[in-house]
Amino acid sequence: MITPTEVEHVLAYQDSEHACNQGSLIKLSNGELMLGFNMERGLIHSDSGQSCFVRSSDGGRSWDPSTFRVVWPWTEHGGNWDCAFAQTSDGTILMHTRVCSFIAPSALKDGADQTLGAPPPGRVERLKRQTGYAILRSDDLGGTWGEPVPVNTAPIASEGLMPYSVGGSGAGHIVELPDGGLLMPLHGSIGREFQPREGETLRCFVLRSDDGGANWEYWATVGYDPGHILGWAEQGLTRLANGTLVSMMRTSVKPSRNDNMWIAHSEDDGASWSPPRRTPLWGFPPDLIQLQDGRVLAVYGHRKEPDGVRGCVSEDGLTWDLEHEFEIRSGGFADPSVAMYWHTGYPSVVQLDDGTIVCAYHEYVPNGEAAEPIQAMWTTRFRI
Repeated sequence: MITPTEVEHVLAYQDSEHACNQGSLIKLSNGELMLGFNMERGLIHSDSGQSCFVRSSDGGRSWDPSTFRVVWPWTEHGGNWDCAFAQTSDGTILMHTRVCSFIAPSALKDGADQTLGAPPPGRVERLKRQTGYAILRSDDLGGTWGEPVPVNTAPIASEGLMPYSVGGSGAGHIVELPDGGLLMPLHGSIGREFQPREGETLRCFVLRSDDGGANWEYWATVGYDPGHILGWAEQGLTRLANGTLVSMMRTSVKPSRNDNMWIAHSEDDGASWSPPRRTPLWGFPPDLIQLQDGRVLAVYGHRKEPDGVRGCVSEDGLTWDLEHEFEIRSGGFADPSVAMYWHTGYPSVVQLDDGTIVCAYHEYVPNGEAAEPIQAMWTTRFRI
């Protein structure tokens, strides 16, 4: 039985005009914490916003709103979401993200010059589709950012309508290998748009770059079910001190059931992977880190009663036991009358030099005098 101690819940960032969700937390080389997240165009979670970050200089005890910065702003015609951050050994910060475009509100007018086909209630866009995947880099600790560079995900389809487009989550941090190669953990399918290959389900895979993230190529599939029943997505990936790569994956089962998370591991820097294995842990999506004492920590959202964010510790990252599961945060759902009231979690985790663990996630909070709550970014500090 594991019981967290010295638990502190901290509201990291809230915007009364924009829902904020799906964070990516990293510890920078200067000791600061950087919390990246998606800021929506409006109050409702619609995955069409812009990638942002905020910083903490005191280990997540507080977050300085003056450090808020938009990495890649939305435009009238496009947006980006599901950003994931990483810092490489040379100090470069990399952010990879989905890219979408849409027509807003419509290109068509009726005879009275009125919009023909307005957006759905509460939304600011229509006809959204993912149009690719991109990476941005900063060489000055996030002060300035280069232009977005398209990521080659072939043969996995990078364009199309969800769920058949390439994606990830904020927990899908790029992993640096001893030889300087980089691995980007993603999920997707070979099929496109409404015509995936017959019966195809989502797979987890990794891209590799050997030039610091400027160019990427498919490297290996982490998990895929040729029976087309299990689907794997939104993997958390970490490299252990002994060189083993461990991927924990969000899992779905046809026709429409969320299963326990599954894991796969690699002993050759991601070139080949073990067959995926089912864990006893229910939740999604996960993030993984190896702790200073050698154990491996998984954190993940828990979208059923009691809802919230949970964690579990493994001695080796390969075997997991429910006896070692614990609660990081309870609650966070909105009233069921709220659109996507259940959309909480997406945790991301780091450990500080003093052993403190900091976990970031999103949940609903009251929004001033507004009738409905809004998604906001939180962090929880604790020790285990």
